[in-house]
Amino acid sequence: MRNNQNKLQMRILALANVNSGVAYHRIVMPLVYMMQGKPQDYVKITNQVTEETLEEGWDILLINRTVAFDIPTIESWRKRYGFKLVVDNDDYWDLDPHHVLYEYYRQGKVSEHIQEFIQIADLCTVTHARLADAVYQLNKNVHIIPNGLPYGDGQFNDAKLPSDKVRLFWSGSDTHAQDLSIIRNPMQRIFGDYDLRSKVKTIMAGYAERSKPVWDIMAAAFTNGLRFDSTIYQFTAPDKYMGAYTDSDISVIPLLSSGFNGMKSNLKVLETAAKRNPAIVSMTDPYLDMPVCYVRTQQYWYKWVKELVNDKAMRIEKGNELYEFCNKHYNLKKINEKRYELYSSVCNNLP
Repeated sequence: MRNNQNKLQMRILALANVNSGVAYHRIVMPLVYMMQGKPQDYVKITNQVTEETLEEGWDILLINRTVAFDIPTIESWRKRYGFKLVVDNDDYWDLDPHHVLYEYYRQGKVSEHIQEFIQIADLCTVTHARLADAVYQLNKNVHIIPNGLPYGDGQFNDAKLPSDKVRLFWSGSDTHAQDLSIIRNPMQRIFGDYDLRSKVKTIMAGYAERSKPVWDIMAAAFTNGLRFDSTIYQFTAPDKYMGAYTDSDISVIPLLSSGFNGMKSNLKVLETAAKRNPAIVSMTDPYLDMPVCYVRTQQYWYKWVKELVNDKAMRIEKGNELYEFCNKHYNLKKINEKRYELYSSVCNNLP
């Protein structure tokens, strides 16, 4: 380690937007938990890096995907200040043409920039094996650090609000408009079943006024044109977003099968597990091999909703099963042990 420090004194400078959900799950929250019990000045999370900051002496510069600096600047800083560059990726860089950010990525050459940072990184971390295979083509030093949650802590407790109806829950951003379109007809069928309709309400979370036209389309798909008893929650800061989950009983997670979506993580299921709720999900990566309610054909959306709404014992059983699975395999505190080992390992090669 730098200056003959032992690994408990590893110093990490993380470049992150604290209002970003990605940064919250891949940088901010993991570092907060990883460094508990260690001196506060061993970690700094900032939204900008200056040479004055770098002169404070850091073992690692940690980023997610890419940053605004060009490659020559980063390489010059690395040579001058002696840090190791750790690049984390939680998503694929080649977007599907229908993705809301496709033109932004294409015109700004964002995909190329992400790949350039992967190539120069001293260590790359990703969320799962499929993404690791893609990164490996650019950088052989890639390791899997899955998403994880600190189950039972803070906003990830299992407390929920009472309700006289069973709440079908969806959360996300306007980037999921195409995914929600596949639930439109099943939700119409559920609404057409008077007995079933009378027992449920729909809850959506993540609404942003700047994306109102897209959100109107998304809400129409999930709430059958707001004809269900419905609530739509505004987007909130990452450290408070689980508040919407307190108003949920069953997560509905549609995802189109595509190259880009196949590289996503299973975070939505992990969040659902925190509330001990069952999840009805599209049968596609990234949700395979989890104890969820798989939708094999379009008819399964209606089938699973009807069964879970009408059978409270089944809801509880499947929710508890999902919680136990995720707490065992995706507990942030356990995952952080690997994160710490990897960061320490790359630091051991510091000059």
